[in-house]
Amino acid sequence: MITPDTLKKFPRKPGVYLMKGAGGEVLYVGKAVDLRRRVESYFTGRGDGRAAIPAMVSRADEVDFIVTDTENEALLLEETLIKEHRPRYNVSLKDAGACAHIRLSVDEEYPRMEITRHLRRDGARWFGPYSSANDARRTVRFLQRAFPLRDCGTADCARRARPCIKHQIGRCSGPCRGLIGKRDYAALVRRVDLFLSGRTGSLLRELGREMRRESAALRFEKAREIRDTIGAIERTLERQKCVSFDGVDRDAVGLHREGGRGEAALLFVRGGRLIGKRTISISGGGDDPSLVGEILRRHHLGGAFVPPEILVPALPPDSGALGEALAGARGGRVGIAAPRRGAKRELVAMAASNAAASFAAGAARGRADEEVRGELARRFRLPSSPRDIECVDISHLGGASRTGSMVAFRDGAPRPEGYRRFTVKSAEGADDCGMIYEVVARRARRGREGWKMPDLIVVDGGKGQMHAALRALRDEGAEGPAVIALAKERELTGRRAPERVYIGGRKDAIPLKAGDPAALFLQRVRDEAHRFALRGHRAMRTRRLFESELDRVAGVGPARRAALIRAFGDIRGVAAAPPADLARVLGDRALARRVLEHLSGVRGNPAADAVEQENRTVYTGRVPGGVRL
Repeated sequence: MITPDTLKKFPRKPGVYLMKGAGGEVLYVGKAVDLRRRVESYFTGRGDGRAAIPAMVSRADEVDFIVTDTENEALLLEETLIKEHRPRYNVSLKDAGACAHIRLSVDEEYPRMEITRHLRRDGARWFGPYSSANDARRTVRFLQRAFPLRDCGTADCARRARPCIKHQIGRCSGPCRGLIGKRDYAALVRRVDLFLSGRTGSLLRELGREMRRESAALRFEKAREIRDTIGAIERTLERQKCVSFDGVDRDAVGLHREGGRGEAALLFVRGGRLIGKRTISISGGGDDPSLVGEILRRHHLGGAFVPPEILVPALPPDSGALGEALAGARGGRVGIAAPRRGAKRELVAMAASNAAASFAAGAARGRADEEVRGELARRFRLPSSPRDIECVDISHLGGASRTGSMVAFRDGAPRPEGYRRFTVKSAEGADDCGMIYEVVARRARRGREGWKMPDLIVVDGGKGQMHAALRALRDEGAEGPAVIALAKERELTGRRAPERVYIGGRKDAIPLKAGDPAALFLQRVRDEAHRFALRGHRAMRTRRLFESELDRVAGVGPARRAALIRAFGDIRGVAAAPPADLARVLGDRALARRVLEHLSGVRGNPAADAVEQENRTVYTGRVPGGVRL
């Protein structure tokens, strides 16, 4: 219970406060320069003007706090706690994930480019962000053709006996075999750096001088290659919109709001050119300055590249502390400005236009998804329009490496946090119906433990798989979800049977028309489940390929396993070794006894040759077929 006496015990120091409801649920996380004054404002009627505050205060049973030394520390701690607890009354920001960046590993002897979504301070050069990983991949592919840096990892490069096929097709200069000198390779790296940094004018002038030198030396083929590279760079630059002339790296933030929902857009300008965009969906109250601060914290303090200048429609209330935190993340000064006129104001307006367009597109998609879900309910006799949909798929290879997957969709969009994989344990062999039964039954048991059940379960398969899922739900007492089965198209005598849906209580399947929105939605859900299941199956199969009988003995890790193979040659040698010799190698008599007990069935076992071959596969680094890993 929160009383005036409780509030008087709060310190007048900077920190973070947590509003908690019944059972300790965190309702809201906030920061303050003066904790007592800020928390008292909620219970004295001052608040901060948001409509949701009275409802939150009425549910709050407790207010906890964490004191920090500075407002900057409070700001960083607030962001960490929001990510951990996901409070319902904090502003909800959703996007498609971290932006892609291009990493140039200048700290290595022969640098290379790679695409990653996780920034880190490691001595490399980082470029971006790119709102689309496809844009980053296209850029890297272009640069590999123009300036062929190595593509393979350092370990692969060191042990390669001959150049890879990429060298043969002109996509790698072959540093692994000394086919290019360090000075020439450094020139390629420098030109990649110039291009990605936006200093394309310097790059074009340098290439022009080299082309003229090669031409004067009568090396016309080399001069032609450089000319083609210059032309490719110029054509690439023509497709990029110039938004400033000072060449400064900056981000611009734009907002569009309608009621309690809205959209934010961040435009990324690098070297004076607009290279990408990121949109973030907004759900919740608060004024524009507070939202701007929340967006900057989530994006720039969440691991994204921090430019020296950020343009916003309104300065956040904690711009001083936020600027210090951003400067710490960047390692240099960061300016936050709300321009009122000129080219910078036009850039913020462009970001706002992008936010409005993205919001309108999202609203249209939402209406279309709602119509599709309503059509699903009508056509397949569902009790209501399904908001939460889960799809089950099974992947195996002749009954081996059996994996079940379940993907989740909400309001027509994937919900990755609801994805689950199940290792099938009870069903025997390639019994698809039995595997579906096990996966759905285990999912229903999770539902009893508090994991919310969906409105609709889609099963990849036919009538047998559908009945298996229904039986599993009935046996587990979960009668809520509706179940349908989506069967793939197949060849019949003289004709092709289309994809079709089986529903309970109906003998015949319902055919799906090609291009029908409901059919396309179900296919998208089924394909996502298939992709997720296949990925899990391949991971399991790969793991078992490199598994040894020794891995199944508790206490035998990679180091001891390698020591046993070095000492006794193979798994048969370990099984035949005297206990005293095993104990000497392992340094543990009890562990030696456990190893012998586990391997007692290997000696004289007809499958011993396969087990031995498996060990050789593990320790020589080869896979069947003789392909070197």
